[in-house]
Amino acid sequence: MQVGLNTTSLSGSGALNPSVQPHAVAQNAPVRQKLPATASDYPASPLITTRPQRYSVQLNDQLTTLQQADHYLGQLEQHLLDYRHASRRGGQAQQQKGAELSQWLEKRASLSGGAVDRQLRPMLQGEARVTFHSPDLAQMLQKSAMGSRMFSVSDGRQTQHSAVVVDENSEPGQYQMIMSHALRRVGVQIHEQQGALAFSTTEKQWPQVEQTLSMRDVDAKSSAFTVLKTFADPCRTDELQQSVLQSNSRSQDGLQQALDFIGDQRAQMAAQQEKARQLIDGMARFPQAESAVKASESLGGVLNHANHNYQVLAQAVNGQARLSSQTVRSLLR
Repeated sequence: MQVGLNTTSLSGSGALNPSVQPHAVAQNAPVRQKLPATASDYPASPLITTRPQRYSVQLNDQLTTLQQADHYLGQLEQHLLDYRHASRRGGQAQQQKGAELSQWLEKRASLSGGAVDRQLRPMLQGEARVTFHSPDLAQMLQKSAMGSRMFSVSDGRQTQHSAVVVDENSEPGQYQMIMSHALRRVGVQIHEQQGALAFSTTEKQWPQVEQTLSMRDVDAKSSAFTVLKTFADPCRTDELQQSVLQSNSRSQDGLQQALDFIGDQRAQMAAQQEKARQLIDGMARFPQAESAVKASESLGGVLNHANHNYQVLAQAVNGQARLSSQTVRSLLR
């Protein structure tokens, strides 16, 4: 997942700000107008000036996630290379490397800290999600069936319920919105893919949704819930597991495709890390040590000039104190 690191950085031209010059009065510079945040901003650019503390925390969290994802994918890439090399020799070495690869894939969520999803894509923001399909649920939504319905998802200890009532006066657009809100309350989101309805949930909740997502027609005589059949989209982690089990020429092609994909993802993350480094360097007011020295010298000159003006003013005040008030009024006139 490619994410941009576009932002507006602080000025760092290598010298003191033009508003501070020797023997000159500093003038107010025009305030830079805040740019609106776009979907490609990573992290949100305006936070660097409006909320610098929050921006630093957010940037640190995202860089940590980026490093976790890169570390996991790097180790997975090495496991894939070791297994492919061992599979050419066969025997005990192939079985051992295959077991290590399978274990690394199974513990993906914990080893990556949730920074890599089932498709082996980095998740720099939000939680990893699973896209799935449910023909019964999609058919019900496409028919815009009226009535009262209740959805349910259980994790074994507690059960989530969401009820919705759709009357005849509801418009088609309102129907989709009402049903979307009802499903969101049980952790399911609706998506449209190429004219067909698909659904998604978090990886953490997917086992419960897969096994217990059910619906009940409140207007019907039966009070029992009907379990909705669901199946997830194919994912790269499962495909790699199958490649380890099959161990044939087709599985070798799958391993090579996975290596190519991981290489592309790591290249994108390396570019993002470089942009982050440039962003952090741009946040420094004095990128070079010589710039700070020149700035201090210039500021010292301004202060010396102000000290001279203060001494002249002090002498004038002291002189005024030695004269009578009438003489001062005459001079000022």
